[in-house]
Amino acid sequence: MKSYQRFFLFLLLVLLATSLLSPWVAALWERILDRVPEWREYRYPFSRIFDRLFMITGISCFFLWRARLKIGSLADLGLDGIRARYPDAIGGFLLAVGSIIALALLMALADIFSPYLRLSFATGVERSVKALLAALTVGVLEEIFFRGILLKGMLADLRPASALAATNLFYSAIHFVQPSKKFALSGFDPVAGFRHVVYAFEPFLDPLGLLPGLFGLFLIGLVLSYAFMRTGSLYLAIGLHAGWVFGLKTLRVYGDFRREDLGWLFGATDPKLVSGVASWVALLIVAYTVHLMTRTREGLRPGHSSRRS
Repeated sequence: MKSYQRFFLFLLLVLLATSLLSPWVAALWERILDRVPEWREYRYPFSRIFDRLFMITGISCFFLWRARLKIGSLADLGLDGIRARYPDAIGGFLLAVGSIIALALLMALADIFSPYLRLSFATGVERSVKALLAALTVGVLEEIFFRGILLKGMLADLRPASALAATNLFYSAIHFVQPSKKFALSGFDPVAGFRHVVYAFEPFLDPLGLLPGLFGLFLIGLVLSYAFMRTGSLYLAIGLHAGWVFGLKTLRVYGDFRREDLGWLFGATDPKLVSGVASWVALLIVAYTVHLMTRTREGLRPGHSSRRS
């Protein structure tokens, strides 16, 4: 069994365990809150309890079963040579943030976005630092899974075009699996965890509405995959990914949209910007810039281990 197949099985087992345990954890937490009234401000919706339990279960099981997962060393994942490669991460981050700034300027010219400091200076800095930490976490974890494990594993079994298509279709679709706002837990329900998982796929009931966002995320995945394959390491992809997350999270710290519907040019559907044609063009420009940045690299050879540039 391939490493990415083991990891998929691992995630399914963690999801199963979380679905079984989450109703009991939610019921136990409610009993604790009943006995400790001063903690009632910590009453959380079931979706948050489920998500936190999934994370805790996943991390715990990963450390318990890491030898069986046989994911490989940092070098196998594309994280070797940090001293030589950290400029890739910084360059990718600045490139991604620059693309978000360019889009914000275009929206300002189109009278769709108003740039200004919405919050106090201290609050703005605090939000920016939190966004940076979240962006780095998302960038590292998602790139390790989607590019370092999934794409690299599929490249060993499939043609590059098929591996890229499969990896990035999954990458784009998984972003729409999210807790349903309609789901609410009333009393103890032993199958609440499973119902929560089913409701999380509710956005796919409107496939046409998802298409612009899916396409935008698919393009993002392709650019990140291209960066990984061109360099043979994850650092440039991590920088790009973190930069886009940081830019999107801080966009409304330093400005605000003038209207809800940004139109076909900047995103009429969620996720905003990602579903807009202007962003798709920006992604193509970023991809070409990555091409220029990596034109002297050996890159990743499909079916082989990554090689140092």
